[in-house]
Amino acid sequence: MAGKQKKRRRVALLVQTTSEWHRQLLRGVADYARENGPWDFHIEPRGLLETMQLPKGWRGDGVILRLVDPAQERAIRRHGLPAVNVSWQGEHSRAIPRVSSDESACARLAASHFVEKGFRSFAYVGPVGQPRYADVLGAEFAIATRAAGFECVTFSGKSREHRQPLHQQRQRLVDWLYGLRHPTALLVWNGEVGREVIAACSANGLHVPDDLAVLCAEHDSVMNSLAPVPMSNIDQSPLRVGREAAALLDRLMSGRRAPARPIHVPPVGVVQRQSTDTAAVDDSLVANALRHIRAHAHEPLKVSDLQKALFVSRRSLEHRFTQALGRTPAVEIRRARLEHVRRLLIETDLPLAVIAERTGYQHLEVMVRAFQRQFGLPPGRFRRER
Repeated sequence: MAGKQKKRRRVALLVQTTSEWHRQLLRGVADYARENGPWDFHIEPRGLLETMQLPKGWRGDGVILRLVDPAQERAIRRHGLPAVNVSWQGEHSRAIPRVSSDESACARLAASHFVEKGFRSFAYVGPVGQPRYADVLGAEFAIATRAAGFECVTFSGKSREHRQPLHQQRQRLVDWLYGLRHPTALLVWNGEVGREVIAACSANGLHVPDDLAVLCAEHDSVMNSLAPVPMSNIDQSPLRVGREAAALLDRLMSGRRAPARPIHVPPVGVVQRQSTDTAAVDDSLVANALRHIRAHAHEPLKVSDLQKALFVSRRSLEHRFTQALGRTPAVEIRRARLEHVRRLLIETDLPLAVIAERTGYQHLEVMVRAFQRQFGLPPGRFRRER
């Protein structure tokens, strides 16, 4: 006899659809529903600044939403439906519990990423023009950098005259960027902010990553493709946030109580692209060598090539590298080449043989062995598990 058919749930998704992060979150919700449904979804294309409400007359079983203001919260409560908030905005409660990426852990990860690279100057650009955010990320980043013995400067967008979108404050932003002590490690709110910051640098003679190393708190592939320099980002695991939110909503729709505390999904790590692919060094020779290595990481570069380009002896080059970075030029060349391999695995569908050719490896087997030694797993598996 066939088992009892599961009840079909009707779930409203009041989440913006314009950002990469939220689209990944929605895929996580869909993955959960595919395995544990059936669920019927109500969803409409929505942008960042829109406040979303349930449609008039809609009858359903639950809501996953991006909670943005008190009026929206009151409207959701009036419906009396189980609801889960996936935004950094809004307080966690039994009525509308929150599932989100761990904002504090993201800030600590960003700080440790930059400290390990040797940076001593730190800065932050938050959600300029979006005054409703409490912005725990910026506050926690400042705390983490202070704990490491450094101060963090923040681009202020809180005063009334500074609440315009960042692109309307370009000159003020440029003046602020020039006033920082270079090189500076710069954490930015998202891909949109990161693209605007890097575009401002590019148009005004500031070099990324050498003057400013820019790390985005979240990834947006469209903004990344439009930036003058590919942007590093924190992998917040939005797919997992979506799955966790859907799982919690499923429990609520089955009559279980909401947790007393919010569910925080920890970040996976930093996805490094060109915008932070540098180290903060005072030695101008080493800084020039790092730029040369980065520019030629796709070639079969050797230490002897570096010597010729910089007109320096091997002994002097190796000594100054070791003093500045604690590693030799040969190790840095291998690291840069493997970072290039890793980026191509993440960002393209190129066959491994083509990636080997494009990153200066004459034999695929050599690339595979080197990659596994560096990252702990072969490149094919690394790509599948991303």
